[in-house]
Amino acid sequence: MEAEHGISIVIPAWNEQDRIEPTLDRYLQHLVKLGLPYEIIVVLDGVQDGTEQHVDRFADRGVRKLVLPRKLGKGGAVVAGLRSARYAYLGYVDADGAVPPQELAKMVDFLKRCDCVVASRWLKESRVLRQEPLFNVVAGRAYNFLVRSVLLLPVRDTQCGAKFLRREIADRVLKAVGITNRAFEVSLLYHVRKNGGAIVEMPIEWTHDGRSRMPIGKAIPIMFLSLIGVRLMNSPLQKYIPMRVVKTLAAKWGTL
Repeated sequence: MEAEHGISIVIPAWNEQDRIEPTLDRYLQHLVKLGLPYEIIVVLDGVQDGTEQHVDRFADRGVRKLVLPRKLGKGGAVVAGLRSARYAYLGYVDADGAVPPQELAKMVDFLKRCDCVVASRWLKESRVLRQEPLFNVVAGRAYNFLVRSVLLLPVRDTQCGAKFLRREIADRVLKAVGITNRAFEVSLLYHVRKNGGAIVEMPIEWTHDGRSRMPIGKAIPIMFLSLIGVRLMNSPLQKYIPMRVVKTLAAKWGTL
């Protein structure tokens, strides 16, 4: 069944009661001006605060919620939201609103000539209004070097929290994305490319939110091992890896 023409935006949310309303309001004000059907799907990822009540206030403005009873992690929340999306152009952004709403129209426009568009902070034309702490920047660049070396994935910024896909490619790759932590973005892009999808990076304006709860110290080893896992699970060695090992690691690292 062909998807309807329009835009579906997924926002993963875990305990975002302080940030979700301003983010939704900003994006909705811009989406209304585009003249296209749209929806925002807020995925409540095992929340333990008042995030759900804040989201409910936008129910009559094209926002719906998807409640996950237990925390799956950012990747699990995003994939669940994308699978429930109704429109032909679908993507996700972070709840902190680091990518301004005016960039969304540009990303959707890029989909006229590619299958997946990636918001990138590391292109020459990009504007970073407030930079991350130096340690985060160095760790991010080192991780990207590993991504390009291990997966041969020619994307400079895999971790910026804004990506859009055409429905046709999304339907083919989402079932293959098994990682639910923050490394899921690498798995997503890897499978887009593996399925013959064209990926384009787009320069953006981006602002770091100092309230970010990304546990960078804990994330480094987990994301590195997840990267190796993506490589192994898509190699001839896959058949030699016991499924119990995969399930154990997924359960241990999934909620990052």
